[in-house]
Amino acid sequence: MILASFTFLLLAAAVNPAQSQEITKDSVILTCPEGQDGTVEWYKNKVKTSIHSLTYEVKAEQGTVTGFYRCEHGNVKHVFYLNVKVCDNCYELSGLMAWGTILGDVLVTGGVILIVYIFATKNSGGTQQRASNSRSLNPPRPPNPDYEALDPKMRSNAVYAGLNK
Repeated sequence: MILASFTFLLLAAAVNPAQSQEITKDSVILTCPEGQDGTVEWYKNKVKTSIHSLTYEVKAEQGTVTGFYRCEHGNVKHVFYLNVKVCDNCYELSGLMAWGTILGDVLVTGGVILIVYIFATKNSGGTQQRASNSRSLNPPRPPNPDYEALDPKMRSNAVYAGLNK
């Protein structure tokens, strides 16, 4: 628990809420949180670019935008690390939407299970009943002596005679 709290604290400290980036279908737009147009210098992978505005649009190369980007104004530096895949048909799925989809799926599945259970118990009559057996366990002896049970001592000892025992 302590390790999880420490990890959360480090992650919260590492995120700079002042940085902003907007992902479009073919690029990523970075916005430097401070400074003024004309005074901001942008760097891509430690190489200075010719951009001096507050925003820097990074075009995707083969559908991905990767690298370290930095904006500087005066002595203040803000670093962006990007590893983004962009595409025409992509859409962002928020955490709330994902949890809502999972919860909705569980509720619909539970509803189907409940409906099947209700109809199954309705068709079976509620409780399980034992089928009545029309044959009794010990039938009465036949009145005709032609149908008497064979005496085991009288049976043949042939090869297949013991199969019906």
